[in-house]
Amino acid sequence: MRVLHTYCLNYNIGDYALGIGVKNLLRNYLNIDYIGNTNLQGRNFDEYYINEVVNKKYDLLVIGGGGIIHGSHWPNGWFWLINKELISQIKIPFIVYGVGYNYWEEEGGIPEKGKVHLKETFDKAAFFSVRNDGSYNRLFNQTGIDASVLPDPGFHIDLNTEYERLEEKKYVIIQLANDKPINRFGSEEKVQKFIDEMRQVTKDLSNDYKVIFAPHVLDDVSISQEISAGIENTEVLDFGTFAFDHSDKMIGYYKYADFVLAMRGHGQILPIGFNTPVIALENHPKHRGLMQELDLLEYNVKIDQENFLSDLNEKIKLLQDSRESLIEKYIGINKELDANSQQAFEKIKKVILK
Repeated sequence: MRVLHTYCLNYNIGDYALGIGVKNLLRNYLNIDYIGNTNLQGRNFDEYYINEVVNKKYDLLVIGGGGIIHGSHWPNGWFWLINKELISQIKIPFIVYGVGYNYWEEEGGIPEKGKVHLKETFDKAAFFSVRNDGSYNRLFNQTGIDASVLPDPGFHIDLNTEYERLEEKKYVIIQLANDKPINRFGSEEKVQKFIDEMRQVTKDLSNDYKVIFAPHVLDDVSISQEISAGIENTEVLDFGTFAFDHSDKMIGYYKYADFVLAMRGHGQILPIGFNTPVIALENHPKHRGLMQELDLLEYNVKIDQENFLSDLNEKIKLLQDSRESLIEKYIGINKELDANSQQAFEKIKKVILK
């Protein structure tokens, strides 16, 4: 089977991770001849591209995952750049796989053009699914779309894939997010409060671990450097070394960490996929949604709450004291996620291999 995979490229390490997960799943469950890539953020699915590339060179189109239900500024209210009337010209099966609803609450939700386009996509897709971070309810409440719910493909980065350990010291990862800071933090004052408190957390952790900061987008580098500045036994991974053709090497750091503190969705997902304990630093509804779905909410803390520092320290202590039993819980979670994805591909095969 010849597969065209369209997802977000050239911006976020997390998107490359979910891309690895999607391809791992495709190769595990389908008979693959090759998988081609195209960047969802920029590829216009016009009539020529659909007829001369998609329909002629491929047998299956896979859209996602990633938080691509987002962006009122996009022509269609989400990331897929295709005229609604052209969707029916795609003659091969296409699936929307494990995508996320990423609108912030203050953005007011999906614009009307997005609702119309998503409904048309849902009607024409062979299979349409959202990821397991609460996206189902957020999408259904606005559109009535009854999507399947699947594990984010980033949970499957470890499927039939090995990762090299690049740091021999005992270490933890702090994964911070610094794009859209007002959406994430609420105000400049809260940004500074977060920085000051995370510097204290970093100092405390650096007494027992090397503290590695893992920026997923370029904007994450500056806040990572500011928080780690002058603190011994810390390192900010060089973004340019990994972005983006060596993304898999950064991803591997999550496998061998003692635990992770993460602001981004895939900062949560990747360690869980490796059975590495994580504390979610909640700054978007999807972060709490994921931890709630996996029964891990006691390891979630909102970054803008007044008692953030004391609450985070308590959760770090809880994680350290419960680490081994938490890993056992993760193993059970991942077995269930694997089973869910297997069931999804059984459904997918039935509709695309007719």
